[in-house]
Amino acid sequence: MGKLNFLLAEDYIKPKIYFHSKQQNIFDASYSSSDRSQFEGLEHLTQLLRSSTGFIVNAFQVDYYQTLPRLIAKTLKENKMHKRIYVLGPELSLSILKRSSKTVYEKHFQEFGYINIEQAYDNVLKQCLALLKEGHILYVLPEASICWNPEPLIQFKNKFTPLCSTLLSQEANVPILSSSTKENNDKFILHEPNMPQQYIGDLESRIEQQSDAIYSLLESPFSE
Repeated sequence: MGKLNFLLAEDYIKPKIYFHSKQQNIFDASYSSSDRSQFEGLEHLTQLLRSSTGFIVNAFQVDYYQTLPRLIAKTLKENKMHKRIYVLGPELSLSILKRSSKTVYEKHFQEFGYINIEQAYDNVLKQCLALLKEGHILYVLPEASICWNPEPLIQFKNKFTPLCSTLLSQEANVPILSSSTKENNDKFILHEPNMPQQYIGDLESRIEQQSDAIYSLLESPFSE
């Protein structure tokens, strides 16, 4: 009887072992042919989405239809991931994007978070760092670096024009995925992730190096 109880107990334990192995989520980046025709470098996005670490998207192009954020939100939803995407920008830009979302892409509207950088600067910085450390994604609009001046960036203004995404990258130790468009080409280019660990020195030096590296992806830092 003791042996029978042991065998029954062993059979009872086995399904638990199998159950845990089935809990491992397999990330499926099932991009459509339309996605592939709109984007170059999707493998870089896939690399970051597969990671549990948060990351920053540094957008150099104006995209009122939120093409890249919608693709990210769709992929997260399909894979039932805990990550969420937050669009970071000034109030006017966010208002325009929200109106566009409500009229054309209403079903995606609740899938984005929006962060107004014109609120208390230091509070916004704390909120962004907390979201990144939780594994979420920040999509930084191109005008954000002009409008947002948290304390750590103010001291750099007379020396160089820093990207606010680099401050977030250095402080949260997360990568930056930069997106841009080629001249006379509507296709979005997703560049290789820029890692904060590549840079050395104090915070100012690292922000300057990383900003220069990201600006170098473009012929002009502010080209659309």
